[in-house]
Amino acid sequence: MKTEMNKRQIPVRIIFSIVLLVLISRALLLFTGYLGMNLFSQFSAVPTYQQHAPGSLSEWTLKLPQELTSTKKLELEDFIKFDTYSYLKIAAEGYDQYRMGEAHTAANWVFFPLYPLLIYLVGKVLWINPAIIGMILSNLCLIAAFVYMYFIALQRGLNERQARAVLLLAICYPASLYYSVPYTESLFLLLSAASIYYAGNKQYAWAFIAASLSTVTRVPGFVNLFFVIGTIGLNEGLKWSWRYVKWGAYSLLSLVPMGIFLLHMKIVSGDALAPFHEQSLHWFRYTTQPFKNYIGYLQQPYFNTSDGWDNGFIAFTLSTALFLVFIVYFIMHVKRMLRERHELLFFVYGVLLIVIPFSSQPLFLVSVVRYMMVSLPLYYYIVTLTSKWESARLFYIMLFMILQVIMTIGYFNGYYFVI
Repeated sequence: MKTEMNKRQIPVRIIFSIVLLVLISRALLLFTGYLGMNLFSQFSAVPTYQQHAPGSLSEWTLKLPQELTSTKKLELEDFIKFDTYSYLKIAAEGYDQYRMGEAHTAANWVFFPLYPLLIYLVGKVLWINPAIIGMILSNLCLIAAFVYMYFIALQRGLNERQARAVLLLAICYPASLYYSVPYTESLFLLLSAASIYYAGNKQYAWAFIAASLSTVTRVPGFVNLFFVIGTIGLNEGLKWSWRYVKWGAYSLLSLVPMGIFLLHMKIVSGDALAPFHEQSLHWFRYTTQPFKNYIGYLQQPYFNTSDGWDNGFIAFTLSTALFLVFIVYFIMHVKRMLRERHELLFFVYGVLLIVIPFSSQPLFLVSVVRYMMVSLPLYYYIVTLTSKWESARLFYIMLFMILQVIMTIGYFNGYYFVI
């Protein structure tokens, strides 16, 4: 079966099924959020105190709406949480105008520019709320990413049913809601999938463009560049060819977006590396040995942090389940990976996107659930490993969906641990 999208039109049925999958899943998440806001308390809400009859015990209770018309409805502000404020502020006002050497509050320099720039540019055409533009962009990027992911599955030898299973796993992932709110997850997923797809098709110029743009979307974007360059090396070998001059030029040009961003940071803050220095200065992100926070959890388990930013039990449970996927896949396919270096490169690529979240915070597991969701090999490995063991795939789908309900309710109710 041909998988090159540029050699034939993408079947309408594939586009339709992907759009339908996204629409149904988003509708169910909205339904979950609506129920969650009306059945459970907001993070900052204090339950209503009710005095019982004389002689009985008093207790704290949550007052639930009685009439359907009195329930809280989803509003635009319910989708704007946490990092969305920073992205929308950058889109509207640009980056904070502090100097790195002067005293300042947490600056928004740590948020990379491509996503807010897209919101700004679309806003010049569509005169609507930037938050709505952000959500439209996120959902469109998700659909496009799933198209690439579908064809990557076919590239990797999976059949159409397995390709659909890859998308189902991705849409069921616990932090899947972030694919549809003003966050960078969908855009980064799209650029990552495009990098992998075009590199696999030897369309290196397009692969470099996608990988290059991913570097100014999120910090792990350099991993996409690593994958593209590695694929060229494996495909073309080390024998000298004038084509390497062209690919070398592509490599240098792929650094231009990040170079422009760092130059802008130099102008704005006086420090070209301000986005990275600010991480540890005000955003409590520190480069540390990989998995120190995971090992720390094993040594001293906790359910929640005092400030509420991390539910350790959920993060640890999901992390362990995902680690098992990579460990088992490596054990079962190590011989193949040593024989087929492309498989080894794909594995290392996926592992890097898992390792990075566990190398930026030495104490807690905050945000690792969301950060791991863009490790594309994860979904293909689950499908491959469970091709003859459907109950194992069902376990992961059910685990993802259960945690997704919790994460979705937590997001709409303002609980910090979902960040």
